[in-house]
Amino acid sequence: MLAPKRRPPRTHWVLLSLAAVGGALVSAGCPSPEERACDRICDCSGCSEARYLECVDKAETARAAAVKASCTGSFDDYVTCVEEELECKDEKYLFDGCDSQRDSLRGCGISIFRTVCEDANDVFMACGLGFPFSTNPDDCVGSIVCNARCIIGMSCNGLNGIDFEESQRFNECTSACFNKPQGPEGSLPSPDPARGPR
Repeated sequence: MLAPKRRPPRTHWVLLSLAAVGGALVSAGCPSPEERACDRICDCSGCSEARYLECVDKAETARAAAVKASCTGSFDDYVTCVEEELECKDEKYLFDGCDSQRDSLRGCGISIFRTVCEDANDVFMACGLGFPFSTNPDDCVGSIVCNARCIIGMSCNGLNGIDFEESQRFNECTSACFNKPQGPEGSLPSPDPARGPR
């Protein structure tokens, strides 16, 4: 089986195209912040065209969720930070300078450019609870995604049972994930734990 063909870098052609007649420069259409961030990620990791399109699609889905949750400011701040701060080392991308923007977006129950399961693992580790989820992106689907979204909307006190009300919301959120059918993106049940105290 052949490996997916690497997507060629888009850095230059997304900005301008040369007109065939007269040599005039015409705008090729400005890429969205999500597309620019996915461009940088894929230019670093050498992802295929299909993976690039998947990145853009997930980013646009996350934007729609941010609009619904009244978190567009947090979303825009994080995407802009990723685009500006991304570092590429050995075909692996890092954007460690964006932790505060990421955490603000996590507070809305939204994850982007990483799986929600990876973000939930980070929250669990920060709270001293270990890794609840596989690091394989293909395993982060359906009820697992829903459960991970419940986790990233919680504080350590809620996850550890110290804050009883928050812990109860977390238990209700998790139960709902496994008691109703979930699509691959794992819809977040109500009540939304991200709306509780942090």
